[in-house]
Amino acid sequence: MQRSLIGGIAIAIVGAMTYLLVQWEAADSQRHDALCGQAQQSLKGVEIRARALAAGLSLDAYAKDEEAKVAALIRALDAAKNEAEVDAVIEAHAAAIEAQDAVIDAEVDTRGDQKFLEQRLVKQRIPVDVKQELQRAAKAVSVVCS
Repeated sequence: MQRSLIGGIAIAIVGAMTYLLVQWEAADSQRHDALCGQAQQSLKGVEIRARALAAGLSLDAYAKDEEAKVAALIRALDAAKNEAEVDAVIEAHAAAIEAQDAVIDAEVDTRGDQKFLEQRLVKQRIPVDVKQELQRAAKAVSVVCS
């Protein structure tokens, strides 16, 4: 009888420890996901600020410009009369965005650094502190989300 009682207690302890371990891992996974999401949101915010600066606009002006572009796209899509016109509007809008984003991405990705061989002064629109913040945010995402 004493053996079965000790065995039952041992099984109960092992079961409780297993349950606690599973709960701890689930909580740790949720915490990790939350931290990763926060790091990604922070990086997105810094990237938006860097894009606004690269475009030479304030954040409010950049947001208004984006809203105006969306409104223009909606008007153009509403004016389209058939599927071919809708496709043409979408393709034209996508091409315009890709061209603009390529220019801004080039400046954001290089963080405004000047090329060595050009040897001409280029006014950097992205301040050093924003460049560093962008680098820190990108590193935080890679560390936290890995």
